[in-house]
Amino acid sequence: PGWSQEAWEGKRRQALRLLEVFARHYPGSEEREVFLGFVPGRVEVLGKHTDYAGGHSLLCTLDRGFIVVAARNGTPFVRMVEEDPAFPPLEFPLSADLHPPLGHWGNYPMTMAQRLAFNFGAHHPLQGVDVAFTCDLPVGSGMSGSSALMILTFFAIALPNGLPQCDLLRRNVRDGIDLAMYLACAENGQTFRELVGGRGVGTFGGSEDHTAILNGRAGHLSLFQYAPTVPKGEFVWPEDWQFVVAFSGVRAEKTKEALERYNWVSLRARAAVEAYNRAFGTQFLTLREVVETKREPLGAWLNLLRERLAPPPEPPPPGEEWDLPGRVRQFYLEDRRYLPGAVQALLWRRAERWGQWLNASHKASRRWLRNIAPQVHLLQRMALRLGAWGASGFGAGFGGSVYAVVERQKAEEFLQRWREAYAKQSPQAAAQAVFFLASPSDGVQDWSQPKAGRWVDMAFV
Repeated sequence: PGWSQEAWEGKRRQALRLLEVFARHYPGSEEREVFLGFVPGRVEVLGKHTDYAGGHSLLCTLDRGFIVVAARNGTPFVRMVEEDPAFPPLEFPLSADLHPPLGHWGNYPMTMAQRLAFNFGAHHPLQGVDVAFTCDLPVGSGMSGSSALMILTFFAIALPNGLPQCDLLRRNVRDGIDLAMYLACAENGQTFRELVGGRGVGTFGGSEDHTAILNGRAGHLSLFQYAPTVPKGEFVWPEDWQFVVAFSGVRAEKTKEALERYNWVSLRARAAVEAYNRAFGTQFLTLREVVETKREPLGAWLNLLRERLAPPPEPPPPGEEWDLPGRVRQFYLEDRRYLPGAVQALLWRRAERWGQWLNASHKASRRWLRNIAPQVHLLQRMALRLGAWGASGFGAGFGGSVYAVVERQKAEEFLQRWREAYAKQSPQAAAQAVFFLASPSDGVQDWSQPKAGRWVDMAFV
């Protein structure tokens, strides 16, 4: 899967420990066929808040994430236990009538279970399942742990129940891209083809996270366009380049307040499209369509937008502003300048130029999205002072993490210096921070089969 021998041995130990947890919590499990798999977190290299607006993103998956064990239990209930006792066990009916609670970690697995029961319960028998899982992603780190938890729940219910053989699923989900779009719709509540939507978890997000988690490839960065999702290319990650990731210690959690701030960035994109349609008589659905109309130099075009884009009559939340031209500007710069420039630098192995595009993306996100927490910005500036080619905050924002890119042979030393500098300047946040080396790894893996590998490669031939 793109891991070092040390990382693989660590995962093997975690998996064996989790199987013991599963056997301890669910007596009689040794007589049942189990699903054992790995659902990774992801790094959004470039493409900040572009997916739901029809843009592109450059992604990779991590060697950190969730290990899961699941088996049918012969009841109508889903029972879940985390190896970490800080998360209390969860039990709920596998029912289309579920009402998941907002603000509780159970919102994510319960929402997925409800959607599966609603979409497939009348077409394919679904039994309850027993699930044990463990995770080495920092909570609230911006590495897509919440989407990974929903995807974990899909696999924990779907594979033991044989759902991939259901005609309704096969008719609507033909490959890993389709499955990513469906799982994203389960999270945001939208309908996918014949599979009718519902409430979702409360975020107005796109399918970037699900696409990366399912389809990531070891040793590569993957480029996708969204609305709908289309793979655009895979690019070999240079062997002498190294990602160093730092979780700031400030959690980007989807609490009610954080949900509102996250959704505000999405609502601004939607409002910009609606304002453009009113001003120019178009019927666009995404910012991608808006920026494709640009014919003038960027400055002249943005001046035109400032004159013509009227904000909605509703007042923005306290401390926020609509600034629709600014939202369009960030999307244009990220999608049409920074990301293509970075891909070109990656292809030519121009490390310093690559880093300049990452830094520009971080700066634009801080200026126009206003979603970069102070500690995340501090880490980014520190990384550059310590010699990183480039660094950027990533994920939805409002907390979370930073990645830096450095020369591989200097990575361990850089990590140590970065961690020490952060501890001196922000000791309270640093007490919760996590620093680690990362390399692009494979997406969701099925370890139940004789030959383990990416699930999408085994499921969609």
